[in-house]
Amino acid sequence: MDYRNDSEIWVFHLKRGGGHAVLTWLAKSAAQPVYHLNNVFSKPFKVRWRKEKIFRAISDPARRDGKTRVFGADLDPALGWREVAVMPKEVLLCNLENFPLDRVPGEPLLTGGAASIIGQSRRRINVLILRDAFNTFASVKKGKRRMRARLHRFYTPNWKVYAREFLGETAFLGPNTIMISYNRWFSDRDYRQEIAGRFGWISHEKSLDEVTGDGGGSSFTGQSFQTRARDMDVTGRWRHFADDPDYLEALDDETIELSNRIFGDVTEGEIRTGGD
Repeated sequence: MDYRNDSEIWVFHLKRGGGHAVLTWLAKSAAQPVYHLNNVFSKPFKVRWRKEKIFRAISDPARRDGKTRVFGADLDPALGWREVAVMPKEVLLCNLENFPLDRVPGEPLLTGGAASIIGQSRRRINVLILRDAFNTFASVKKGKRRMRARLHRFYTPNWKVYAREFLGETAFLGPNTIMISYNRWFSDRDYRQEIAGRFGWISHEKSLDEVTGDGGGSSFTGQSFQTRARDMDVTGRWRHFADDPDYLEALDDETIELSNRIFGDVTEGEIRTGGD
């Protein structure tokens, strides 16, 4: 078989769940050049999959908006999206934000159909990134109005779907999915090296101090912690909304139970009962 990509990596994460920080770290930890297709499904889903034109997000500087989409290689600026689409790639990194996991098995582009667009790959790896519910929901509450409006109808039910997948209670992404706890990734160097090792890479520690521009940076501090991102209180955002009834209502008992099973009690007992 003629392989265009050596590795094809699909990363699933919720917005405001630390996904872009982990993505940047993954891309910089790779031992080979990485080509990143950001948020490949948009609203409505599939809108960005207009055949090979999706690669304009890599080839066109205006579409990159100053953000890095190629890591470890210099892309010839004369190349158009058609040339970028068909060129061999060592690592093609695709991430999906807020994609309902229960839709994955029935989505043709996520079950082999994407090969007609991105080419065949020697190996495919699925990755799931999850942040604890308390801080994810706090960052959502601090986000834009449209995001805040989706806290109850989207984030509460879908965070639980992601959590059950993380725990292995479902297998929408397949049995060999690499699960990454954002909380442990942020705080534990040995854990980062363990995760990097599963790809055959070495953890790029300096990238932890970067604040990615995707999504405008942090909901709370934007990009003001650039070069010192490890100083951000990413596991204490919940304190800003500990007395907010709307925030507490989103944290139903099931959500709290799932979050505590995966991450431990990040509030140290200050929030014990959900809003239901």
